Amino acid sequence: MAAVAPLLAETTLLDDPFDEEVEPELIDPAAQAEEIAAYNLLLARESEVPDSVRFFLETLADEVSALPAGAALRIDPYLLVSLQRAIIAALRALDSPDPRHARREVRIRLEQLRQVYRDLADARPIYEGRPAKALAQWLTATVDVPQSKLAELLGVSPRTFQRWVSESDPIEPRGDEARRVRVVVNLVSHLRHALTASGTIDWFQTAHPMANGHAPASLLEDPAALPELTRLAASTRSQLAS
Repeated sequence: MAAVAPLLAETTLLDDPFDEEVEPELIDPAAQAEEIAAYNLLLARESEVPDSVRFFLETLADEVSALPAGAALRIDPYLLVSLQRAIIAALRALDSPDPRHARREVRIRLEQLRQVYRDLADARPIYEGRPAKALAQWLTATVDVPQSKLAELLGVSPRTFQRWVSESDPIEPRGDEARRVRVVVNLVSHLRHALTASGTIDWFQTAHPMANGHAPASLLEDPAALPELTRLAASTRSQLAS
């Protein structure tokens, strides 16, 4: 079993994190989520944790702890922390002297692991090398607000944005416009897990102390601010990690 394999594949160092390819490549995390669900289903039929589930969790923990520092840094920090927390909690549950408590707690942690891989699967359309036009279409499908609001966020006219998301119009974002689309999509990929569609737009327009009192939208053109903006967007998801 290679439980962590879906997180990482052969990678190439990139100078621009918003280029066509973003590391790491995700290899069918949906299949991994299904495997975890199968173990949880097995556990649901047992009165205590069977050896196969115990072995799965112990092997997963070994593989995560053996990840090289560089590889760990290439994983979405939120997902990596969620993965580690769920594994640690599951291993602690295995040591419980009460078999029924251990079974119940491990089932909870397996579900958390499944959700981590589900989120990895959800992220594939964002992090894979996709054209900027496809990313603009993903944005309008994901953030259910008037297109005029998305156009304003991206710094273009509503008509231009309509052409970007139209299947029949060949016009697509290019140059700095494409880069801004990628930056916004990267941030929205975090925000959508914790905020409503309107809340996501408000996040970009609201001054934040972690952004030195600036609204994130005002920093989208500053490459030096992008790592901090990504951390800020990812932090909105912390309420979902346990």
